[in-house]
Amino acid sequence: MSQVQICCPHCGFSRILSAAAIPESAKKATCKSCGQTFQLAEATAPVASTPPATEPSSAPQPAPATPPQAPAVDQRQTTEQRRINFTFHGSAKEYFGIWIVNTLLKVVTLGIYTPWAKVRKRRFFYENTQLEGMNFDYLANPIALLKGWLIAAALFLLYTFGGQFNPILSFIAGALIFILMPWAIVRSRLFNNRNSAHRNIRFNFNPDYKEAYVNFFFLPLTIPFTLGLIFPFITYRQKRFMVENNRFGRTSFSFTATGGEYYLIFLQIIGVAAVLGILFFATSSIFSSLFSDLESSSEFFFGFFTTLAFIIVLAFYLTVWVYYYVRTTNLAWNNTKLGRHKFESSLSVRRMAWIFLSNGVAILASCGLLTPWASIRLTRYRLANLTFIAHGDLESFRAANTTDISAVGEEFGDFFGDSLGMDIGL
Repeated sequence: MSQVQICCPHCGFSRILSAAAIPESAKKATCKSCGQTFQLAEATAPVASTPPATEPSSAPQPAPATPPQAPAVDQRQTTEQRRINFTFHGSAKEYFGIWIVNTLLKVVTLGIYTPWAKVRKRRFFYENTQLEGMNFDYLANPIALLKGWLIAAALFLLYTFGGQFNPILSFIAGALIFILMPWAIVRSRLFNNRNSAHRNIRFNFNPDYKEAYVNFFFLPLTIPFTLGLIFPFITYRQKRFMVENNRFGRTSFSFTATGGEYYLIFLQIIGVAAVLGILFFATSSIFSSLFSDLESSSEFFFGFFTTLAFIIVLAFYLTVWVYYYVRTTNLAWNNTKLGRHKFESSLSVRRMAWIFLSNGVAILASCGLLTPWASIRLTRYRLANLTFIAHGDLESFRAANTTDISAVGEEFGDFFGDSLGMDIGL
């Protein structure tokens, strides 16, 4: 009788059963060890049958040779917790060559070279990112991205310039972009994951379109009616959706953060903004009182105060935005798990603010030529503060069967994602 082995992709607990004991209608199973639910078909593998025993012969049989003793296995190697740091080995000089060629060719080809530029850039960053000595791989074909880019570009041009000829065309294009965005987010992640690999095992994504429209379409519509108070909850739901639908081979990601933790960050941001606002108005009052009696210096005061106000507002925005970015990024990674393994992010608000500020100054001062250096610097810092906490051997991950997926959603999401201020990455 044939037997199969069912292995939980979350904790590795396995059990051998008779194939006849599994109902044909069974699609999912619940692990008795960790309580997680998983797809039965993806976690089931046949067990090689043992050949039947033969009748003993009357002739004397030679004594069986003593098999060599297997080396003792240190149980701590498979169960202990290990901290593995992500590392990045790319150099600004090498990336500058890729970046300048990509930029020039995109200009010369009116953007048609964008899919090739994207693949070259991602392959550089993937191949220079390592985890336990093994780099990541990006396997997408630029030709597959070109079709999606052409469709996205057509919609963008119709939305941007269609109003000059017929406002209805611009309205229809804008409505299509807004309605299709949740679909594009799912397709983008699906395509990107299936073309990303580590240790020859590809990532994957569960295309839950219903949940995507709830999180990225219907919930954002409620922001005006809740005076923005629902924004932390929306951020939490979107991040949970993007994490929990990811898979590495047959192993699923999980997300343990709560909506309350996002609201706590939101309240802290309000407190930081209030303190900075008080300092701004206090500074304004002091300078106003100092220069109020100096009529001859009114023009100087106006120019000086305008410049100072601009610097203060910029610093205010940078501080609040960096605080939000760092806190939500650390919260998301620190509550992300891959089976039994988990992640730890330790970004610093002060350090990140300095990197963003100095990168911005360097890019402006160099007319954009230091953009590759800034990108490498930011990537190296982010990965240096990201740790993978492994419970056991990383060789236990198993690959899952994947099929090719259209790149239309990938290019659509990337084309409009930045302009709409949406982060569709992990």
